[in-house]
Amino acid sequence: MGFEIDYLPVGEGEKGGDAIAIRYGNLLGRRDEQTIIIIDGGNKDSGQSLVNHVKKYYNTDIVDLVVSSHLHSDHASGLTEVLENLKVGKLAMHLPWNHADPIKNMFTDGRITAKGLEEKLEKSLQTVKDLETIATNKGIPIIEPFTGMALHGDNIFVLGPSEAYYRTLLANFTVTPEPKKIFSLPKAFVSFGKEAVKWVAESLDIETLDDDDGTNPENHSSTILLLVFDDKKFLFTGDAGIPALTEAANYANNNGVPLDDLYFLDVPHHGSKRNVGPTILNRIKAQVSYISVPTEGDPKHPSKKVTNALNRRKSQVYQTKGQTLCRRSDDAPVRENWGQADPVPFHDEVEE
Repeated sequence: MGFEIDYLPVGEGEKGGDAIAIRYGNLLGRRDEQTIIIIDGGNKDSGQSLVNHVKKYYNTDIVDLVVSSHLHSDHASGLTEVLENLKVGKLAMHLPWNHADPIKNMFTDGRITAKGLEEKLEKSLQTVKDLETIATNKGIPIIEPFTGMALHGDNIFVLGPSEAYYRTLLANFTVTPEPKKIFSLPKAFVSFGKEAVKWVAESLDIETLDDDDGTNPENHSSTILLLVFDDKKFLFTGDAGIPALTEAANYANNNGVPLDDLYFLDVPHHGSKRNVGPTILNRIKAQVSYISVPTEGDPKHPSKKVTNALNRRKSQVYQTKGQTLCRRSDDAPVRENWGQADPVPFHDEVEE
């Protein structure tokens, strides 16, 4: 089975995002012998770039499945362009307001009602609401992706989050009220502003990346997808962090699908050191790792600790950094004027 996985650049300067297009099947055959997926759309400009890319390189204006991994605008905003300008078969995304009633008792304020919470979520999460409105107006079915679901035939599976985990995360979103202690999650470490970067030495035998989780509940709510083409496995992670990735790995292992023999890994959250650690990377290993990073994301996106950790585990690492990346099978159509990307090297010094 042939495949093409395209990572489009998102944003300028330090601001980036994710915009991914995938085509698989008989790539030299008819359109009905192929499946086309879009995972996240970045900002408005990258969303339009995705539309143009699908039309130019996939020779169609039909997309079988669009996935909005989570609510952050650097992933979701561009999908409005995709839904408006392409014919979409179905949309997979979480609808937080649909879970207002099940979580209404998770908060310290006992006066909160399901209706009031639903309205607050809809107002606060306008980008997601816009996607729902466009899809509804166009008659595009919306699926909420939770663990165990198959989104398209026997090739695309959801490894996370589970519905129960998602609801606990939702109760801890920044737009929801204060949760009761029993439902609260540890607060992620967040640093504001720029600080002077200190550098430390690393080698193949010395790893300084740690297992401390430093991302937020919104990122943990990212849909984690496993795609399977023939004997190759591809994992897409959005902005998921260590707890979410661990849940996904546990589910996969319990179902006889280890993740330490992947062909392809979508590195979460632009290669941030707050989203992965040695333990989870020992369980999730791939021959090839792709990272969506902004043009001026150094030293955080990607973190050299993360790219070193991937290289140390014998994964070839590639980053967008203003360029479009394409991972393709040998039988994929040749694209004129496309060249070989340079992998990210191992660094002898990393940020502290």
